[in-house]
Amino acid sequence: MLSSAPPRKTWWKSKAVKVTRSYPTFSSLNAWEEFRGLLPVDGEPTPGVGLGVEEGLLCQMVHSPEFNLFPDSVVFESNFVQVKKDRNWINIYKASYTMALGVTSSVPCLPLPNILLMARVKWHRGQSQTWNRPSPAPNIILKRILPLKFVELQVCDQLQRILRLRTVTEKIYYLRLHSDHPETVFHFWIRLVQILQKGLSITTKDPRILITHCLVPKSSCSVSGDSKV
Repeated sequence: MLSSAPPRKTWWKSKAVKVTRSYPTFSSLNAWEEFRGLLPVDGEPTPGVGLGVEEGLLCQMVHSPEFNLFPDSVVFESNFVQVKKDRNWINIYKASYTMALGVTSSVPCLPLPNILLMARVKWHRGQSQTWNRPSPAPNIILKRILPLKFVELQVCDQLQRILRLRTVTEKIYYLRLHSDHPETVFHFWIRLVQILQKGLSITTKDPRILITHCLVPKSSCSVSGDSKV
């Protein structure tokens, strides 16, 4: 028998509110301690919004009337800086350019994300990249929409918070998580890599079955980088 308990909100939940062009504040390094054990209240920002990984630039762009892509699916996203390896990791582009990287589902009932999104962001001169104050929207260009099955995502350098992304055309990107993101966010990306490689121990499309695995913890999920999936 399936439980009659109300479905718990998870990172792939349907979008319940209209997204506005606001820029979420990144929380401190102990953000998880602030949210641990707390369920989101209707009308209040979820922990994902507070950490800057939900309802961000990519989400606002793909859900806008201009694109109207995956309108009922949540976008998990972060801001990165594209780097290359010399003797040390160095930035490829000027400081005013960042890369928004995210994953979403083509339909919200899927248990795992199946779409990768990449966008180039150019910030206005002098504009804060911490997304914590009202300001003109930066220029954002959607560069890639790829099925995740054609993408290889790896943790390249955990200490430097760098991901390695390889596409089916052998294009390789090295992406360093933006310094304004707390360490908690990189643990989410580590968890995503683990999930994509190993899958979930439970996968279901029935929203009445509560799944404890999630990228952005709401009540009982661990954010440790070595979480079992």
